Amino acid sequence: MSKDYEEMSVEELEALKATRLKEAAIKDLEAQDATKEKAELEAHDTQVAEQAIKSYLEKNPPTTKLDTKEPESTNDPNPHSEYFKKFIDKSKYDFVTYEDAALLNYEFTNSDTDCDTDVSDWSPADTYVSMVWHAMYCKADLMKICVPGLEINKGDGLTVQIRTISKFGAPTEAASCECVSCASNTLSSYSLTLKQYGLVTEICEKDVWDVGEIYRSKMIEALGLRWAEFFDATIYSELETATPGTTETLANALSCSPNFGGSCCSDTSLLDFYHAINDLTASMREGAAPYDPDYIIISPTVASILKRMQTPTVQPWASSIIQIDSDGKIANFNGLKAIEYCGANSCTDAQGEVIAILIDSSRAVGSAFGQRPKLYQDFSVDCNSTTVAMWAFWACAELDTGAIGHVVNP
Repeated sequence: MSKDYEEMSVEELEALKATRLKEAAIKDLEAQDATKEKAELEAHDTQVAEQAIKSYLEKNPPTTKLDTKEPESTNDPNPHSEYFKKFIDKSKYDFVTYEDAALLNYEFTNSDTDCDTDVSDWSPADTYVSMVWHAMYCKADLMKICVPGLEINKGDGLTVQIRTISKFGAPTEAASCECVSCASNTLSSYSLTLKQYGLVTEICEKDVWDVGEIYRSKMIEALGLRWAEFFDATIYSELETATPGTTETLANALSCSPNFGGSCCSDTSLLDFYHAINDLTASMREGAAPYDPDYIIISPTVASILKRMQTPTVQPWASSIIQIDSDGKIANFNGLKAIEYCGANSCTDAQGEVIAILIDSSRAVGSAFGQRPKLYQDFSVDCNSTTVAMWAFWACAELDTGAIGHVVNP
C-alpha cells in the first residue's frame, strides 16, 4: 500500500474492503466454472469411450472358444506344433485351468507379491480413534557419538577419508652452532566407503480406499521411523566388533540378579563393574597416545547393576559418581556421559561377552551421508498401486580403534 491503513479514511477503508470482496468472489466463481467445465468434459469423454466400445463389440462379437484347428502339416514342421497341439486339445472345453493357461506364458502376479500388507484389522468394521500406535523401536541417537563433519557430495566418489599425521620426535638439545637432524613423520588416513541402502513397500490403492488415507501416511511414517533404529544398530555393531585399543576384564563373571542384602559392599558384580570402568578409563587416558573417553554405552540390564545400591546413603558414588535423569536412566557415570541402549549386549555371565563400551567420540567411529533417507513414490497404472521407497547413501565404520575400549566377562 502506498499509505498506512491508519492514515486512510473510513470511506477509503470501506471501498478497499469492497474491492477485495469482489476480487475474492470473482476468483471463487471462476474456480466453480472451471470445475463444472472439467466435470462436463470428463462425462462427455466417458460417454464417447463407452459408445466406441459398444460399437466395436457389435461389429466384433467375442467368441467363446479358441480356434480348434491344428496347424497344417508342412515339409518343414513347425517346431512349436506340439506346444500348440497340447493347448488346442485343452481348449476344446469351455474352461481352461490355471495350470494349463501357463502354457501361454501368462503371468498371474501382483505388484505386492512377497510384500503384501494385510489391512483387514484396519478395515472400518468398527469405529477407530485417530491415533495409530507404531511398533516399538530400539534407538538411542548414536549419531551423536560419531565423528562430526563427514559428508560426501554427489560426484566426489564413494569414499571419504580423514587424513592423519603422526607426532614429531622430542626436540633434541644442541650445542653452540650445532645443527639438529631433520625430523619427519608419517602421513596416513582413515576411510569410510559410501553404500546404498533402500527400503521399499507397495501400497495398494484398493486398501487405501478401504481404510482411508491414514493407511498411506502411516505406512510412509513407519518407513521413516525404521531408519533411526538401523543407523543405531550399525554404529553399535562397528564399535562392538572392533578390535579395541584397550580391554578390561571383570574380576568375576557378571551376576545379573539384584543383591540387596548384606553390607554395603557385598554386591560383587557392582564393585567389579565399577572398578573395571574406572580402570579402563584410566588405561585409555594414560600412555604415549592418551585418549579422552567421554561416552559409555551399556544396555538397560547392565545399567541396573549401577542402580542397585544396598545402602545408597553411605555409597560415595550414589550421589556424585552416578547421575540418573528424570526418566530413570543413567545420564552420567564418573564423568562419562552414559547411553542406555536397548540394542547393546544384555547383562550376561557369558565368557568374553562385551558388557560395556567406552569411546573417545572424537575418533572412535565415523558416519558420513551422501544422501539422507529420501522418499520416492511411483504409481503403477496397471496394478493400481504405489511403490513407496526410501533411499540413502551412507557410510559407517570404526576409525581409530585406540579410541575404543571394551569391558568383558572373564
